Amino acid sequence: MTDTLKLRYEVDPTEINYIDMIIKAYEGVGIVNVDHDNPGEIWIDVTEGTKNEVKEIMSDLGQEFKVRLISEE
Repeated sequence: MTDTLKLRYEVDPTEINYIDMIIKAYEGVGIVNVDHDNPGEIWIDVTEGTKNEVKEIMSDLGQEFKVRLISEE
């Protein structure tokens, strides 16, 4: 992805695979990466055009389990 931004989240570690599948289902909206140095933290590479959509998806998932936006880079 060109000109990517990073949305960093703290999530329930048992749900990382599920989050990855959801983001992949939206084809091209973002790429989930796992922070192996900080268990339960992920970042999602997004573009300016997909950032808000990913934030909405993650907010919706936050209704089911722990999802906390840490930073936008």
